[in-house]
Amino acid sequence: MSASTRKKVQRKSKIRGYNLKVDALDEILSFVSRFPNSDQDEAIDLLLDQIDHESLKSTIVDKELVQRLVNLLWETDEAVGETSVSFGSSSRSSICVIDAFDIPRFHYDPIRKQFYEHTGRLPVHGEASAKEALYRDRFLLLSQRLSRDQHFSKPAFDSEFSHFGSCEISPIQSLVGRTGRRWVMGLISQLEDGHFYLEDLTASVEINLSNAISFCLLTIIILLFYVLQELYNLIKGFN
Repeated sequence: MSASTRKKVQRKSKIRGYNLKVDALDEILSFVSRFPNSDQDEAIDLLLDQIDHESLKSTIVDKELVQRLVNLLWETDEAVGETSVSFGSSSRSSICVIDAFDIPRFHYDPIRKQFYEHTGRLPVHGEASAKEALYRDRFLLLSQRLSRDQHFSKPAFDSEFSHFGSCEISPIQSLVGRTGRRWVMGLISQLEDGHFYLEDLTASVEINLSNAISFCLLTIIILLFYVLQELYNLIKGFN
């Protein structure tokens, strides 16, 4: 495996906050070497995505974890007949049809911060509470994913990860009676005509959007590019 591929794996891992042991890095390179050069980037991202789904106690990734995930990917590849990295291969079908009722349904437990399989009956038509549960679970997933990032988690020993200070996400309910800058995550909704609120699962607070600026799509794309670039430079500086 070339040195450029090794550096690419290390760079992608550091961006996601992982520290690879030497044997774990060799195991990833062995997995990536089974794919053509055009698919190696996607293979690396696929394996790192699987690591993201694991409940890790530290940022150090060892060989045993990588081996288990690689074996799981190959078993899935054999069972389904294709993986995302081999999609479009001439020796395999490009379309795989799966019955929606054969796919297991999972729910997210915000207390244990893990998924559990739904064992009840799956109706053909969704109930009224299904839409509410959809947005609630999506909000919880985004919230816990954001809180796991080192820049938005509670700093240890009063250390600061950015020039903004502590960026720990606070629930909106905790803003009552407190002053100073706080970082919150919520959904902008219109609970009353002409009044907008920022709300999460704990409370809601009215916000004033009279001075909000409307951007065109091109401007948003340009701003998003610069934000991602600055975020990448910030993370790269910490690593």
